[in-house]
Amino acid sequence: MGTRHVLRRTFGLTTVVALGVLGLTACSGAAGPDSGGASDQVTIEFWDMQWGPADTYPAAAQALVDQFESENPGIKVNYTGKSWDNWYQTFTQAIGANAAPDVSTGGGFQPFGLQQDANAILPLNDLVATWEADGTAADFTPGILDFYKDDNGNYLAIPWATDIRVWFYRTDVLDAAGVSVPTTWDEFAAACDAVHTALPDVYGVADGGTPHWTFDQGIAMGAGMFDENGDAALTSPKELAALKYIASMGQGGSGCINPTATTFSQDEAIEMFNQGEAAFVMDSPSIAPRLSEESLGVVKVLPPLANAEGGKFGLYFVNGIMGYEQTEHPEEVMTFIDFWSEHGKDLFLGGASGVSPRISIDTDPAFDAAPLYREAASMWGAPVGQPLFAKAPYGFAALNTIDGDSTMLDLERALFSGEDVEQAAAAAQEKVQGFVDEGR
Repeated sequence: MGTRHVLRRTFGLTTVVALGVLGLTACSGAAGPDSGGASDQVTIEFWDMQWGPADTYPAAAQALVDQFESENPGIKVNYTGKSWDNWYQTFTQAIGANAAPDVSTGGGFQPFGLQQDANAILPLNDLVATWEADGTAADFTPGILDFYKDDNGNYLAIPWATDIRVWFYRTDVLDAAGVSVPTTWDEFAAACDAVHTALPDVYGVADGGTPHWTFDQGIAMGAGMFDENGDAALTSPKELAALKYIASMGQGGSGCINPTATTFSQDEAIEMFNQGEAAFVMDSPSIAPRLSEESLGVVKVLPPLANAEGGKFGLYFVNGIMGYEQTEHPEEVMTFIDFWSEHGKDLFLGGASGVSPRISIDTDPAFDAAPLYREAASMWGAPVGQPLFAKAPYGFAALNTIDGDSTMLDLERALFSGEDVEQAAAAAQEKVQGFVDEGR
C-alpha cells in the first residue's frame, strides 16, 4: 500500500504533491482541525483499551479527548473504552462488518495481526515522515518508532507506551515473615515459600488475569517461548525449567501463589497485594494509583533477579495507537494520533500501564513525584526488559494471535493448579507452533 495521506500540520513537506492532495481534500469538503462551522465538522470513532484503573484512567483519557476537540474544533472524537475480554475478536468482528473504528489503541502486536489477517491498517508513513522532517522523531526513544514498521516499510502504528513488567514487594510482609529481599530467582521462590509458611493467610505471590508471568519467566531464565528462528520453544529444556519453576509455587507445589490466581483478574491480584495479603506482585511502573497511601509507604521495587547464569532479564510490551483503512478521514486520524502521542503525560499519571516512549514526556518533572515510577522504569526497562520474541530476530504477525488467544493463559493456569507441566507445555507448544506456521 502506498503512502497516500497528508497530515495537515506538515508545513515542512509542502511539495506540489502534498499541496495538491490538500487542495483536493478541501474541495471535497472534508473538515480538518482548522475547519469552521459545525456543518463541516468531521467525527471520528476512537476505541481505547482499559489501560489503567477504572476510577482514574477513563477520566484522564476523556479529558485528553476533550482537550483535542478544543484545540481542533473541526474534529469531533467519540471516545469508547473497550474491555480486554475477547479484545481481538472485538476488532476482527468490527472489521468484518465494515464497522471498524477510525482509530484505536490495542494489543501490543495488534497492528501486525490485523494487517496480515485483513489488510485493515492505515499506514502512517506520512505522519512519520512529517516527524522526521520537523524533528519530532528525535523525541522518541531510539529505535522505538520502527517497532511497528512492517517488512513492506509501512508504519502500522505509533508506539504510545512501553509496558514494562515489574516485580514489587511489601517490606512489611517480608519483615513479619522474617524473610530477606531476594536477589536471585532461587531466593525468590524460597522467599515466597517462607512467607506463606510463616503467615498462612498471606501468599508469596498475588497473580491473576494475564499470562505475563509465563511470558516473563522463560526470558528471565535466559530462554523464552521462541527460538532464534521464531519457532515455538515451550518444550526446550530452559523454557520447560522456567515453567516448572512457576509450577513449583502453585497448588501442585508449595502453594505460595494465591489459589484464586486461576480465576482472578489482574486488578483483583493487585488489590490482594494492596491489602497486604501477598508479598510480591508483577505490574507496571504506574502501579501507584492502584495502591493505598498506607501501601505506598511499604511497597518497593524488587531489583531484577539473577538467573542461574547470573543474567538479569525481564519483559516489556510496546503498545501502539493505529488507524484503520476503513476510515473516511485519514488526515484527521493522523492529526489525532499526532496529538495523542504528544500529550500522553496525564494518561500515565492517571495510572496507564507503562512509560512513554517520548523523551519529552518521560523526563517531565511531574514523574519525579510519582511513587515507584522512576525506579521501576529504570530498573526493569531495556536492556533488562526484553520483547516477547526475545530470541527471535524480529517480531511477526502470529504474535498478535498468541497474545490474544487463551493458550498461554490456559498454560499459566495449568501451572498454578498443579497439572502435569510437561503435558501442558506440549499442548501449548503444538498450538503456538500452529499459530506461527499459519502466519508464515
